[in-house]
Amino acid sequence: MSGRDAVAILPTGGGKSVTYQLPAVAGGRCALVVSPLVALMRDQVDAARRRGLRAAVIDSTVSTEVRGQALRSLRSRHMDLLYAAPEGLPRLAGELAGAGVFGLFAVDEAHCISQWGYDFRPDYLLLADARARVAPDAPVLAVTATATRRVENDIACALRLRDPFVFRGSFFRPNLKLAAFRKDGVRDARLVVAALLEAHAGQAAIVYCVSRSGAASLASWLTRRGVPSQAYHAGLDPARRAEVQDAFLAGACRVVVATVAFGMGVDKPDVRLVVHADLPGSLEAYAQEVGRAGRDGGDSDCVLLYSWADVRRRDGLARDLPPERRAVVRASLREMYRFAATGCCRHRILCAHFDERTPVPCAACDACGAISATRLLRAGGW
Repeated sequence: MSGRDAVAILPTGGGKSVTYQLPAVAGGRCALVVSPLVALMRDQVDAARRRGLRAAVIDSTVSTEVRGQALRSLRSRHMDLLYAAPEGLPRLAGELAGAGVFGLFAVDEAHCISQWGYDFRPDYLLLADARARVAPDAPVLAVTATATRRVENDIACALRLRDPFVFRGSFFRPNLKLAAFRKDGVRDARLVVAALLEAHAGQAAIVYCVSRSGAASLASWLTRRGVPSQAYHAGLDPARRAEVQDAFLAGACRVVVATVAFGMGVDKPDVRLVVHADLPGSLEAYAQEVGRAGRDGGDSDCVLLYSWADVRRRDGLARDLPPERRAVVRASLREMYRFAATGCCRHRILCAHFDERTPVPCAACDACGAISATRLLRAGGW
């Protein structure tokens, strides 16, 4: 709000959206918010409008009429928040050249700009040039839930931030009870997932899988077994994805079995269980996904199922990446496996990854005796 470039690293559920909504409302000039996913932008626009903010999204799916109406509202200063995808910024800059309508250039999910970030997006590398054209005088705000010091530095350099103020929130969430269960030798890992869900019968849960086919197959199997579940992945058409997400948020669907496509922007406060049916690709991805649980502050279980076969499978998925990016992916994956196999405090390891110290014992993980995956499985009849 003072006009200084800033980086805000806040854990999932930490209120990142308020950091660019408040300056827009208080300053009386629209904030341009760059976001990586159409579904995420639409969810945030809907949430902003429910709070009385004047918000719109411009992306490849909006009609010419809707786009024109949004631009007219911008020029007449009747807009608080405009969401746009990075690839759409060159056109937007041409349409608004010299208009001076933006008081803030905000980059959501800013870790996407770093090759060391778990969700690298090449389009994000173009943001500094786009900002110079569309909002040359506006301060830049970069926000993310998952950034190591290395990623933080990449964000500042790639966005050409000028003497940025950096705020790092705490990654220690003691209401998340972290545990891991080795699935090597288990005859059918689906039975493990089912037992965990049965132990949380009647509560909202998210199960993460590495592939679209895996998510669809597991959701179908769980439903046949008597645990009604819906699949969510990028291969579904947008209408179906919106239907599943809306049903989950409204409580009509208790269990979503999803790929990483489900997560960004999902703000359901009472998720009591997150299961990783497969090993995540990095500690950053893991932190982002377990962060979907317990956003109301209530205790929630986060159980990670893992095996070395998961590592080999993900190595195969990374085979076609450029060599430098492939090396990053492989290193992150092995770090994730070491975390899963450790007997040390999980919160301490996770927070240390983001350069934060935590109390030991944390009293919130299986290593510190706060939770046992085996006990949960027995409670679910496994």
